[in-house]
Amino acid sequence: MTILKNMFSVEPMIRPEQVQGEIPKSIAIYKDYWSVAWPAAIEGVFLNIMLLADLAMVGTLGIKQVAAVGVVSQPRMIFQMLGMAVGVAVTAIVSRRKGEKDIVGMNSCIKQALLLITIIYTVLTFFAVLYSKEVVAFSGANEEYLDYASAYFRYIAVSSFFRVLFTPLVSAQIGVGNTKVVLYSNLIGNIVNVILNYILIFGKFGFPRMEIEGAGLATAIGNAVIFALLLKSVIKGKNDINILKGSAKFSSEFMKPLLNIGSSSFMENIWERVGLFIFARMIAELGTVAMGIHHYCILLWDLYYYFGMGMGTASSSFSGRKLGEGRKDLAIIYAKVAQRSGIVVSLIACAIFISTREPLFSVFVADPAGVKLGVAVMGIVAILIIPQTYAQVSAGVLRGAGDNRFIAIYSLFVSAILRPLAAYIFSFGFGLGLSGMWIALLIDETLKMVLTRIRIKKGIWLEIEV
Repeated sequence: MTILKNMFSVEPMIRPEQVQGEIPKSIAIYKDYWSVAWPAAIEGVFLNIMLLADLAMVGTLGIKQVAAVGVVSQPRMIFQMLGMAVGVAVTAIVSRRKGEKDIVGMNSCIKQALLLITIIYTVLTFFAVLYSKEVVAFSGANEEYLDYASAYFRYIAVSSFFRVLFTPLVSAQIGVGNTKVVLYSNLIGNIVNVILNYILIFGKFGFPRMEIEGAGLATAIGNAVIFALLLKSVIKGKNDINILKGSAKFSSEFMKPLLNIGSSSFMENIWERVGLFIFARMIAELGTVAMGIHHYCILLWDLYYYFGMGMGTASSSFSGRKLGEGRKDLAIIYAKVAQRSGIVVSLIACAIFISTREPLFSVFVADPAGVKLGVAVMGIVAILIIPQTYAQVSAGVLRGAGDNRFIAIYSLFVSAILRPLAAYIFSFGFGLGLSGMWIALLIDETLKMVLTRIRIKKGIWLEIEV
């Protein structure tokens, strides 16, 4: 009991010479951290439950349609990269301005980010829709499901347009610690998505049967609803957010840190996506069944992955705000609270995945060989999430502090180079197939855990200006 108390107590987390003021009690800090972390974490979990519901409906149409949804996942993420990079920068800037009590600067950042994203993605969405077949063919779709993937991607491009529009709004709310509004908006939008999926995929209540195209259209409408709700939340919202007070004119005060942080985050996303793109192409070479099973594994993994991302989101919010307040001591404490919380949560999730993997795959996959393959891969996933969570919360600390350049550098070497190389060796060299791909991901996440831990201990992130 004493060991556990010392592990989770905030007093040993900081040296006496680092203390800059009054340190709240341990229970108060953990409560504060989780008040921001749990809505963000649950939002990610709920999103993926909705995706599983979508896939269960698409799965009734056949494995080709499932493979089409799977192959579209990578170009979709690549398409959203720039918006995600802007979102990371917005969280860092907004959280820092909130800590500094610069309310006008904070709202100007939100307004200018939204305008910038709207301009860029209006153009990108047009070309994505126009060249949808070429995009999915390049992504690895074969002739068996190319037409399905192309039709689905056209709707997903429109869906992604609305998603990137609400990304800076989500990031702003995260920056001030108001993650509940993000949760509620996503809950409503995704419920709309699931209901429309049932109606449009199967042609219920007088609507035409659209099958996989109906799934794409439902997702687009759901994301449009989320955008509308989040837009409302930043107009005379909580925690000093009110974009009516901000300036829409692009200013160096916003653009300089945006380019600095956003460019590093964009490079991180590029290296991550390059690695995953090569990864997906190799999986496509394993065949349609492997692609379908892999997509199920990804969605089950994402049930927890986004929970960890929610914890990392809270880390970003607190590191940015505490550094903005001039309290480096509290920034260190909140970082360590997040890391310790991540260890506990990931161990619990590991046990759940191991114990439920077989019944889960028995529900989604009818083929016994597919169930066996899925169960084997999920055993690797269960172990993988332990270093992954630690890396997620630690990277969140660095992102909130504006230390994105470091993350971009290790993403190049670990995600874009080492992961595909390891995947090829284990999958094709050692003949482990899909399991070899996930062993490569385990190596990837373990290295990220080690690197982010070392970076935080060095304290460089505490000195970065945003």
